[in-house]
Amino acid sequence: MARQFIPTHVLVVDDDEMSRELLSVLLEGEGYAVESADSGKSALALLRQNDTPPDLVLADLQMPGRTGARLARDFRCACGPKTLLLAMSGSRPSEKTIAPYDGFLLKPFKIEEIAAAFAAHSALRQSKSEVTAASASKPASKRGMEVQAQTREIHSPEPFAKDSITGIPVLNETIYGQLASSMPAKQLHEMYAMCVDDARIRIAGMRRLADAHDAAMFVREAHAIKGGCGMLGATELHRMADELEKNGLESAGSRSPEVNSLDELSAACDRLERMLGSRV
Repeated sequence: MARQFIPTHVLVVDDDEMSRELLSVLLEGEGYAVESADSGKSALALLRQNDTPPDLVLADLQMPGRTGARLARDFRCACGPKTLLLAMSGSRPSEKTIAPYDGFLLKPFKIEEIAAAFAAHSALRQSKSEVTAASASKPASKRGMEVQAQTREIHSPEPFAKDSITGIPVLNETIYGQLASSMPAKQLHEMYAMCVDDARIRIAGMRRLADAHDAAMFVREAHAIKGGCGMLGATELHRMADELEKNGLESAGSRSPEVNSLDELSAACDRLERMLGSRV
């Protein structure tokens, strides 16, 4: 089936290597030409080097340095009005934060949502001359939330694969199946191995951050784990990292069943690795 016109040149901006690489692979598999940058600063430098702006900039909202609404305004100045600016994050931001963007995608999202957002953006542009004065003056935050609402409708309840020993839901089978159809099995499992290795490195760092009582960096690391695991459908790791992000340092050494500890997060890495090993 022929799809509607979608952006062909995409710039992915994310400081998390795992998320950045996965998005690049998936987008390239759909026929997009993809460039990537690990920060707003490097993205703006890349835009200045290119003669033609990208059709789409997909930018994470939680990065070190310039980010959020300020970065969106810089992107708009560098790219012009035709480029679609989509924000993405593993946590839902305020409307004020996403106001300068054309839309927002909550991680984990499906690649189809990008095409849906672009189609909505194109429709808004085409009908701009026909809408009423009231609609034309609608705040940018409202327009962004309209795109978000249309893209979020794609989601539906997902089946989960459970660990054979504990019976704990570990992997989102729908996301795994979509990824498996998008890339060779070896590349797919390398992605998951990178995810697990990255999570373990961050967990080790979070232990040090907990000892140093560095709450801000502790939460940032939890958010990074949540983002990468969410895109890969690593259900248990995503959920536990989300709780660590919300609870902060209070959860670092907790043994309470209501709060996930770093030890439990590490054990979840083992469960995911065991499940993936059985599929090789």
